[in-house]
Amino acid sequence: MILAFKTARIEKITPRWPARADSKARFQLLMQAVEKLLLKHGPSDVTIQMIADEAHMPTATVYHFFPSAEAAMFAQARVYIERFEKLSAEGTAPHERRSWQGSWRVGSQRGRELYTSNVACMRLLLGPDVPRDIQTYDSDFNERLGRIIAAQFHDYFVTPDIEGLEAICTNAIEISDTFWRMSFERHGTITDALFDESMRAVVAYLRIYLPEVLTPRDA
Repeated sequence: MILAFKTARIEKITPRWPARADSKARFQLLMQAVEKLLLKHGPSDVTIQMIADEAHMPTATVYHFFPSAEAAMFAQARVYIERFEKLSAEGTAPHERRSWQGSWRVGSQRGRELYTSNVACMRLLLGPDVPRDIQTYDSDFNERLGRIIAAQFHDYFVTPDIEGLEAICTNAIEISDTFWRMSFERHGTITDALFDESMRAVVAYLRIYLPEVLTPRDA
């Protein structure tokens, strides 16, 4: 029974990714419609009919790609998270990593700019009604991001052997996300004040495990 429920749940939230060129074109138009709707509505308010109306397509076409509105939200979340993942993999330039605190801030600022340039992205990933499956997907990304940042620490700095550094970095990301969600809920964006507060909280947490000064490898 539990396995059947999980299978049904997965089928409900899994988009049908297109393979042919004509299907990809329709899928892209639907994704554009989803993003436009998220500029004005929370993810829990968007329906299949709204997507069809916005894209000027039959509901049957929408259902072909998205078994549910949640599947459409999941597809859009994947687009956004792939952008964040690509950004994080780019790392920081040597002049931006004179300290681990500064390097973290530079990376966080770039992530913040990616968020604040797109209200739909903030509403889907930081809003009060983020679907639970997207929350799980976002948490999985934070774990991957934690591993990326931990590896960058070792690449950028002479870092002592710290047990569980990947998990520590993931926790720091979750701390930052908490402040960013709070800021979006209160102000509709990530404000300078709450961004700075998130950085203070993250640095204070990381100082429990990291020495105050790490020598840059390219010094």
